[in-house]
Formats: sequence, C-alpha cells, structure tokens
Amino acid sequence: MTIQDWGAIGEVVSAVAVVATLAYLATQIRYARLAAADVSRQNRAEGVRDLLAMGIANPEYLRAWNQADPEAGPRMRFLAERFGITPDEAQRVWSGGLAWIYLHWAQFRSMKTPEDEQELHHLVAAFYTRDPMWTLWRDVPLTRELLDPGFVEWVDGVLAEARES
Repeated sequence: MTIQDWGAIGEVVSAVAVVATLAYLATQIRYARLAAADVSRQNRAEGVRDLLAMGIANPEYLRAWNQADPEAGPRMRFLAERFGITPDEAQRVWSGGLAWIYLHWAQFRSMKTPEDEQELHHLVAAFYTRDPMWTLWRDVPLTRELLDPGFVEWVDGVLAEARES
C-alpha cells in the first residue's frame, strides 16, 4: 500500500468519526433540551404552588381575591355547602387542591417511563376519587379549564377506570 492509500483510509476513518461525533452531539442536545423543558415545567408548577400556598397561609389575601373575582363567590359558596365549611375554608381547600393538581400536571408532562405513568396513575386514581379532590375535579369547571387538554383527558381516563373497578 502506498502512502496515498493510507491517506484515503485515514480520510474515510476521520469522516466516519466526524459523523459519529455529530450524531452523538445531536443526541446530547436533544436530551439537554428535554431536560431543560422538564425543569422549566417543574419551576412553573412550583411557582403556581407557591402562590397558592401563600393564599392558603393568608386568609386576608384570599378574601381580597374573592372580592375581586366575580366568579369566586359562587364557586366558594358551592364548595362550602358541599363540604360543610365556611367560604374562607373552601377557598383554602380549593387552593390546596389546585396545588396538588399542578404538581401532578408537572409530573404528567415529565413522564419518561411506564413506571412514571404507573406511579402517577396510582396516585391520581387513589387521591382524585375521594373528596375534596373528586368534587374539585368533577364539579368546579375552572379547575379543569386551567390545564392543558391532554392532562385533563388523561386524568378523566384514570378516574373512569378507577370508578369502574
């Protein structure tokens, strides 16, 4: 073999190495993008939960919010009557339920394995089929309107399955 033959072999090997490196980098970029999206989603859900927790801890804030929101009064009176509590307590229950729902939404959108889905499926089936979560999910339209349709459809499917068994 001549030096030119060795050079040609070297060029082929280096071209294959470049293609393999680019494929590896593309894969790493994809996974980094997915991980960043998961972190962003988790941060958004944490922000919502923090706001809801602030409201739960501050009854004056909740009263002011309810006075500013024309739909809040009827919603809280419905929940208060349903659970036998005051409207202020109903607001705290609703806020707490929303905090759970946003936590589960973030988990749902971050699922990667069948085990992830099975874990969340079990949690939603056990937790949302009991009050107060059942009433919050089923009877308060705003609860579902705040979420993306894919998550709502998935939870509805889990609940339908859980109620059948």
